[in-house]
Amino acid sequence: MAGRDFFNKLGSSISSAGKDGLNKAKEMKDTAKISLDIRDRENSIQKMYRELGKAYYQDHKDDISPEYSDRIASIKAAFEEIGELKSNLDDVRGVRRCPNCGKVISPEAKFCASCGEKCEEEVVECEVVEDETEEPVEETVESAEETEGAAEDAEEAADTAAETEDTDADTESV
Repeated sequence: MAGRDFFNKLGSSISSAGKDGLNKAKEMKDTAKISLDIRDRENSIQKMYRELGKAYYQDHKDDISPEYSDRIASIKAAFEEIGELKSNLDDVRGVRRCPNCGKVISPEAKFCASCGEKCEEEVVECEVVEDETEEPVEETVESAEETEGAAEDAEEAADTAAETEDTDADTESV
């Protein structure tokens, strides 16, 4: 009989421990699910804040109220800087863009294939001034070779950067 009591107690202890483990696992699962739901709602709120801020900026960027004037001016300045940087990037790549829609167009295009806007090349006029005291420039063979090597290095770096950017763009579109 003593052996039987021992096994009964052991059985009930194991059963109790199993129930406790199941309860703990259920509690952890429920806690994780609720925490995930909270995080999803918070992320949703953050997204709505961004969208609201963007909509407010679009609606009020020209009629600036005093309490937002510094922030709106900073945003406008950042957009201008981005535009200049993109223009510099296009210049480095030798790319031309439509002034209306911003799509890439061929260098010889007269009209944009996307929107039909007339795209004339900007003609920059400059005055040629001759310097009468110009001295002949002597170039050594070494400096010419160095210049050539530097130009090749820069060209390779530009090609590598363009390939990396193309790969990044492909990755983003997937």
